[in-house]
Amino acid sequence: MIQLINKKENIFEDNIAFVENWDFSTANLNEENRILAITQVASICYQSPKALGSESLYNRLMAESQGLPSSSFEFVPVLLDPKNEKHKEILAPEYSNTKKFGELICDGKYLLTNYRALVYDFENNPKAYSFDIRTTYNTPEECKIIKEHFKVFLFKVDFPTRSQMVRHRVNWQELSRRYVSGKRVPFEFYISEKMKDVTSEGGTTEQILDICLEHYYKALEDGVKPQEARRIIPQAGYSQIWGGFQPTQLENYFKLRLDSHAQWEIRKTAEAMKELLGE
Repeated sequence: MIQLINKKENIFEDNIAFVENWDFSTANLNEENRILAITQVASICYQSPKALGSESLYNRLMAESQGLPSSSFEFVPVLLDPKNEKHKEILAPEYSNTKKFGELICDGKYLLTNYRALVYDFENNPKAYSFDIRTTYNTPEECKIIKEHFKVFLFKVDFPTRSQMVRHRVNWQELSRRYVSGKRVPFEFYISEKMKDVTSEGGTTEQILDICLEHYYKALEDGVKPQEARRIIPQAGYSQIWGGFQPTQLENYFKLRLDSHAQWEIRKTAEAMKELLGE
């Protein structure tokens, strides 16, 4: 079962920004859970709640880019045990995406990787295996180990904070403003304390944001597609973005983003994440 564990709201003190902690540990327990996890991620990115659990969406995402599945497949964690004969076969090739995008955990006892890597390896070299490695599922006991080491968060942050976050090499999937127009999901903006009282010939910060929004909607009325019209949206705009962290990735995020030199907004995301994890 994929579920929201807890949530930290108002992290930027504007009653908009938030961080949520989700449990995806059982995503590879069976095919039904895989579909649920992948469409859960995609439903946020395409802002389509009805897509949750949709097998047709799952199949479309599976073949999104010439056989390489959507990055939402990275949110299905897979635990491999070298003592398991089938897992040992998956790990046998000298080079594989399964190992490249995985991390050894529990003092090297297991490899924590993701389903997208398995799919990519199998589709590019199916003859390397005696079985379809995409049919590899984890046991409830293995899912408990995954839960301790794979952490998933959903963030609502402004574009500059998002840009700093994605510099970290973790699993990301973001709300797509290419497909989701401001008519479907209105834009929201983050105005920092230092920008609130800035006034120029063009007006206040808030007035300038309103001008850009008006221009955006006029472009849509004139037949411009959202993927082009979004270029006028200022950096103050909010976005939603998923992040899936393996242990070392999470440790590195905290090391850099909890530092006193980190920008206030991204430091607040890290503080909220640690609080949600009970650390």
